[in-house]
Amino acid sequence: MKFNTFSFLCILSVGIICVLLLLSNIYFNTDKGKTMAQTYYIAGKSTQSQGYDVYSIEQKGKAIAEIVPELGNNCYAFRVSDGDYWFHLIDAPPDLDTLKQRPTAFGNPILFPFPNRIRNGTWEFEGKTYQFDKQPESPTTIHGLLLNCPYKVEEHVVGENGATLVCSLNSQDFPDVIRQYPFPFKIEITYTIRDAVLSMDVMIKNTGRNNMPMGFGIHPYFRVDISAKADASKAVITVPANKYWELDDVLVPTGKQLDVDGTLDLRNGQPFEKLKLDHVFTDVQFVDGVSRCLIENKDTGYGMVMESDAIFRELVVYTPPERDVICFEPYTCPTDAINLESKGIPAGVIVLAPDETFSATVRIQAIIPQ
Repeated sequence: MKFNTFSFLCILSVGIICVLLLLSNIYFNTDKGKTMAQTYYIAGKSTQSQGYDVYSIEQKGKAIAEIVPELGNNCYAFRVSDGDYWFHLIDAPPDLDTLKQRPTAFGNPILFPFPNRIRNGTWEFEGKTYQFDKQPESPTTIHGLLLNCPYKVEEHVVGENGATLVCSLNSQDFPDVIRQYPFPFKIEITYTIRDAVLSMDVMIKNTGRNNMPMGFGIHPYFRVDISAKADASKAVITVPANKYWELDDVLVPTGKQLDVDGTLDLRNGQPFEKLKLDHVFTDVQFVDGVSRCLIENKDTGYGMVMESDAIFRELVVYTPPERDVICFEPYTCPTDAINLESKGIPAGVIVLAPDETFSATVRIQAIIPQ
């Protein structure tokens, strides 16, 4: 009798353990299913708008970015959801024809082989003089050579690292680029959404036989009223820079750096309504290898942050007139850097040897109150 009772208790114990393990497994898989649902990613061609192929990368129900490779590979829209409402972080154009006509006025323009302006479009490197095209009435060439160049879509994939779109451009496919900038290169841009964060990874390779001078920047337009109920004028803008370059009457640096003060001191935040900016900030503060520019809607608790690698030693900040928009523009060098360096002023011009590669990352994400 004792033996049978003991056997019964053993069987009962094993049964209880099995049931517990089964319940545990069901709970784990249910939780895992929820996690997978939260991180369901999509990447690929989403639509054709006004004759342009639009690609999107998406975390289902959380974040979506839209890119038009044939118009300078501009990531012209980025939206994030808090579950009830979609917030527009990047200020999109009214339509893609407008973006083509005004490629530096919306979205996220890519600036290469130089950011911002070159005085008279003229510059020297290693004993030779070069000339960029410019409008006859303009005192400068502005924002690089790639604004409306079409990029090739290399791949769009989803996986454990999120949703990714990779696009590239080979300068040798563009006679006007090579004519003005006879330094062959390949540029590759990787856009990724993961955990509702948009990352932009940049790779530029010198594919020529000579040293290649370069500067790189982007010109993203960010909505200041991130929440529909926010008062844009009361948004607080933070930029971690200690100095700025003095500019002349054509917005080219004189070579002198000044300490930030008044409304140009954005280190602890300034109300958007006070700002009228088109300034090249420098002596940037980095924490954990990145700088952080912020928009905070104090009245709603929403906001956004742009993180830039330490290779971006300058931050241009621009407030377009009559728009509730601000541009945080990470640059590897200031305006007219190559001409500053010809005067003996260190300005961060990057020189790539043959087959050498430049790389950098910028990240954009929303601040959503809990």
